[in-house]
Amino acid sequence: MRRTFRQRLICIGFVAAAWLLLSGWAADAAEPQANSCVQCHRALPGRLSAPVKMLENDIHAQKGLPCVNCHGGDSTSLDMRVAKSQEKGFIGAPKPAQVPALCDKCHGDLAFMRRISPSIAVDQYKAYQTSVHGKRLAQGDVKVATCTSCHGAHGILPASHANSSVYPVNVAKTCSKCHADKEHMKGYDIPTNQMENYLQSVHADLLINKRELTAPTCNDCHGNHGAFPPAVDSVSGMCGQCHVNNRDLFNKSPHKAAYARVGLPECVVCHSNHKVTRVSEAMIGDVAPAVCIRCHAQDSKQLQTAAGIRKQIEDLKALIQRATEELGKAERLGMEVSEAQFNMREARTLLIKVRTTVHSFGDKEVAKEAENGKKVAQSALQVAHAAIEEFHARRRWVVLPVVLTLLLVGLLYLKLREVEGGGRPE
Repeated sequence: MRRTFRQRLICIGFVAAAWLLLSGWAADAAEPQANSCVQCHRALPGRLSAPVKMLENDIHAQKGLPCVNCHGGDSTSLDMRVAKSQEKGFIGAPKPAQVPALCDKCHGDLAFMRRISPSIAVDQYKAYQTSVHGKRLAQGDVKVATCTSCHGAHGILPASHANSSVYPVNVAKTCSKCHADKEHMKGYDIPTNQMENYLQSVHADLLINKRELTAPTCNDCHGNHGAFPPAVDSVSGMCGQCHVNNRDLFNKSPHKAAYARVGLPECVVCHSNHKVTRVSEAMIGDVAPAVCIRCHAQDSKQLQTAAGIRKQIEDLKALIQRATEELGKAERLGMEVSEAQFNMREARTLLIKVRTTVHSFGDKEVAKEAENGKKVAQSALQVAHAAIEEFHARRRWVVLPVVLTLLLVGLLYLKLREVEGGGRPE
């Protein structure tokens, strides 16, 4: 009986081992049948296995798109001759000139993209062909950016992912891979300091440091797939996508026609392009560092106008500052001035409007808006002064009874002393 029991145990063990081996073999066999590219490249050393590791977070892999969509071949065969057969459409690593059209096979297919990601536009390739990059590529320049230059090849993340190379915060760094490389940019007659300048701009401060995703980066002004530098006479239209009022005022101003005559790039003349620094009143006027003196002669009518505009802004700023300080003083004294403080918001808003009106380059227009702000600030200042005066008046009325009371107490004290003194024996 013991021998039979042992034999049964041995048989069960053999069956279990065989089942485990067969199951493992079946699992291993199933994987290469599904994607032999991954199975082989995972076992390869160095850079040949890197694509497989990158596929873990790749958006295409997550959507179930196999390697053959881009590289061709047959990913169901373990036989390398079949897997890399030209009859199966194998192309290996696409050449730069092939990449845009290759990506367009899926990204330009409306029916396909509706199933995979309906929100993505299907005209990127057409836009790319109109871009500086696309036109140069068509002429045989393979150094220009293609889809993989910006999005990567393996490990592609959606644009909404914070680690994506085309996430707004990362776009400038992505563009700088080429545009800040002096060796790469040789022969293009394009500066390589755009990234350096952009990092000093108010736009970069808002976007990169403060994470204000509405602040512009490279593709907001130059485009992404249809990248093209704005023409000198269309810069205000580009900046006007965000700065609408500034654009409208500039287009009605005398500077619009003047800049067009001499070929100046509109907003860039005063604000620069990549190094757009935070604006201040110091930019306006007839003395350095005002930008007006770059073009206009000293003692000219234009500089006199600029000086007048500067004075209107400075006067309004000073009045707002004074009213704010006086209202704060009244509040600390315990006086009710909340309504006037609330009205000061309007004064500050009008100050912003005055600064915007500068783009009309008309002193009368600026003076009109400044006067509206001064009225609000002056009214608040009067409220503050009245409140402070009322506080002092109240204090005077409080002090007088106290003084009279103390005087009366003193007189009573003296009278008591007199009475007490008269009652003593001599």
